[in-house]
Amino acid sequence: MKLLDKLAERDADWLRMAQSFGLEEDSARELVQEMYVHLYNKTTYDKIKYGDDDVNTFFVYVTLRNLYYDKQRKKVIFSELPSSIEDEQDIRNKKTLENLLSDLAETIDNMHWYDQKIFEIYYGDGETIRELSEGSRISSSSIFNTIKNVRKKIQKKHQAKYQAYKEGK
Repeated sequence: MKLLDKLAERDADWLRMAQSFGLEEDSARELVQEMYVHLYNKTTYDKIKYGDDDVNTFFVYVTLRNLYYDKQRKKVIFSELPSSIEDEQDIRNKKTLENLLSDLAETIDNMHWYDQKIFEIYYGDGETIRELSEGSRISSSSIFNTIKNVRKKIQKKHQAKYQAYKEGK
């Protein structure tokens, strides 16, 4: 059976999951549709099946949650942009920021799943290294090193674009 067919069988479950994030029904439906597209483009049924013939519910939940967080991050960042853009410099700055943010999101999406999850929990949920360590039983030094290495990768890859944004280029 195809991936989308299997996912669609539990559409009501995915909708309830999305609504558990505090979304209204329309927004939750939109998020579920984005999840279908994301999974269709990024994975296969073999990667998300659980047992012989079931979908890994946790995998879908994490995908929904990450898409929700991505939307929230973009909403917060873009709400901080000036509401009236008056000159060319502001337009260039906005485009530079949008490019930087999309590149950052792509970099995070392409990380190893462990690095991605530790990074998102640490920065997205605001948990401390100690809280992460106690909750996951992963050593705090491993978590610290993961965060440090991910931060270095991001800085190395996006330093030039960040400098251009800061300088207004």
